[in-house]
Amino acid sequence: MALASSMCIRSRGRPSTRKARMRNAIQSMLNAIDREAGGVAIVRCPDFGLRDWLVEQVEGLVPDEAQVLRVSDVEAALAAPARLVLLIPKDEREAVLDLDANRDRILQEPARSQPIVLFLLRDGDGERALASEAPSLRSWISGSDADPEALAEIDVPKERAEFEAQHGVTPEAWLTRWRSGELPETASNFRTAHDAMLLEDRGQP
Repeated sequence: MALASSMCIRSRGRPSTRKARMRNAIQSMLNAIDREAGGVAIVRCPDFGLRDWLVEQVEGLVPDEAQVLRVSDVEAALAAPARLVLLIPKDEREAVLDLDANRDRILQEPARSQPIVLFLLRDGDGERALASEAPSLRSWISGSDADPEALAEIDVPKERAEFEAQHGVTPEAWLTRWRSGELPETASNFRTAHDAMLLEDRGQP
């Protein structure tokens, strides 16, 4: 399977710098998933809202033959070796430990033809378990461990200036309103939140 080679984010006209940056971050995430065609890839997300948005981006970009499947537990993920599984666990630590314990099972016949993509909150229970309690899984996913924000290539001072010119506030001020629930959860605001989190606490005096 070659996920990354067959996908792009399409837009009409010339893409803006902000759209190009978003495309670059998500494409980098897809590249990381594509490297682990028969195993496990991990995507780190800054919060629940952005996690759901990233899941939707993956679902909308992968080819139909990947047969994307959303699940919340490892057993359901293991039961679908021929499908691209997006694992969004209710208990992140438990999911990490289950995947760690089932590495041999994942490698057994019938071999997976599509990866399991585990979505974890950055600095959450799952990430901590991965660092300290799941050595087998940690070594396995090396190189297929994606953080879309960290993967984005951006000119921070320029992007901060463009963000403030467009929205009238700093990324930090916009995110304060977003996190307080003052702003509606629209597709446009999810994209803006993604942009703001790329810039949050970066490039300030």
